[in-house]
Amino acid sequence: MTNFSSREKNTAALSSVFAAVFLTTFKLIVGVSTGSLGILSEAAHSGLDLMAAGMTLFAVRAADKPADSEHHYGHGKFENISALFETFLLLVTCFLIAREAFSRLFFKEVAIQVTTWSFVVMITSIAIDFTRSRMLSRVAKKYHSQALEADALHFSTDILSSSVVIVGLVGAHFGVEFADPVAALGVSIIVVVISLRLGKRTIDVLVDRSPDPALVKRIREAALQADEIQELKKLRVRDSGGRIFVDMVVGLPRLLPFEQAHKLMDGIEQRVRKLRDGIDIVVHAEPVESDEETLLDKIRLAAERTKSKIHEVEAYSTESGIVVDLHLEVEDAGTIEEAHIKADELEEAIRSQIGNLDQIFIHIDKSPADTIRTASSSFRDSDLPRKLLNYVGSKIEVVSCGNLNITESSSGIRVAMTCELNETFSLAETVRIVNELEEDIIKEFPQITKAVIHQEPVSHDKK
Repeated sequence: MTNFSSREKNTAALSSVFAAVFLTTFKLIVGVSTGSLGILSEAAHSGLDLMAAGMTLFAVRAADKPADSEHHYGHGKFENISALFETFLLLVTCFLIAREAFSRLFFKEVAIQVTTWSFVVMITSIAIDFTRSRMLSRVAKKYHSQALEADALHFSTDILSSSVVIVGLVGAHFGVEFADPVAALGVSIIVVVISLRLGKRTIDVLVDRSPDPALVKRIREAALQADEIQELKKLRVRDSGGRIFVDMVVGLPRLLPFEQAHKLMDGIEQRVRKLRDGIDIVVHAEPVESDEETLLDKIRLAAERTKSKIHEVEAYSTESGIVVDLHLEVEDAGTIEEAHIKADELEEAIRSQIGNLDQIFIHIDKSPADTIRTASSSFRDSDLPRKLLNYVGSKIEVVSCGNLNITESSSGIRVAMTCELNETFSLAETVRIVNELEEDIIKEFPQITKAVIHQEPVSHDKK
């Protein structure tokens, strides 16, 4: 809470205290001098207003204290406790006023002297209550303060009760003696209804009942705006002294990079905070399976979970289900039994990811890192590089080729190069051409066991 907002809330609460002191004193003097139970009940009501306003001032100041080691959610509920205490005082007052009103109606008579001051004090009360109710309501709405809102609601009902008292005074002036106690009963009924309503709202906050359903709905909608959010798994919203605390768990694609996931959660927090001031939000993300995952993605996820290194993964769709071939690199297994255990773990993990899986063929390898060595200089001196470039360059689809790289491993010779193809070819055509060219190279040069071609569109300066 900023210093400015705290100062504005304190000023509103303090002005309410001053107004309550003035009205209580004024009503008490006029009520005693006239004998009007209606005015005396209003004086008692204003006396409780004074106590409530003082409690509100204390609560507002206490609630503005920041969170500490003993109050992780801050001190906002001091405002709600203040509102509950105010409700209790109002109900006690209503009981005492109603008991005296019944006594005057049925068991004793009290002469009422209706004077000009009787009307002056009540009209003054209405004017002051109207002014401070509007001021408190404005500040309460601005800073979502339940304590100030309770005061504003309280003083708005004072306007109604004062109006009822005026009706009783008019009746007494024209000889209708029961008008004054009836007016007092009217005040009691009005205050009881409002007090119970206020008490219910206060208890709702103290027991962490979910706040305004419309706000909760807007929070839910704000969280689900991003397309990457798969689901809102949990949402908890609570109110404390005008601040809204939001805890939510969202489901994000499990393949989503951490940095992007963090950015998405920041976006949720920003959108929710814009809904209204005073929102404190914590977002937790859980990985979930998404519709965008491919079959190979699921296999790689299974490998990550079992800490397996795999390569040359291929999957086939057959009538009986999916068939998967892959190579599993095993470095720390000393025996075939140990390696087979790792393969079984990987197979079980893959089956848990793919429902319609038929068979898995796992080829166990040692890490290929130790078997690869770079080509010797004899390759550069031989005719192999020239023959390769001439052969590939002679293909009608190839505009140019270069960046030739030759390596040798225990399984044979591998060649790689870059070829520029006409950019008018579609992606499907380009893939077909490159695949056929790699096969042709292996057929033309039997000593080559693997060919890799990186395709690029023809550069503009060659057009």
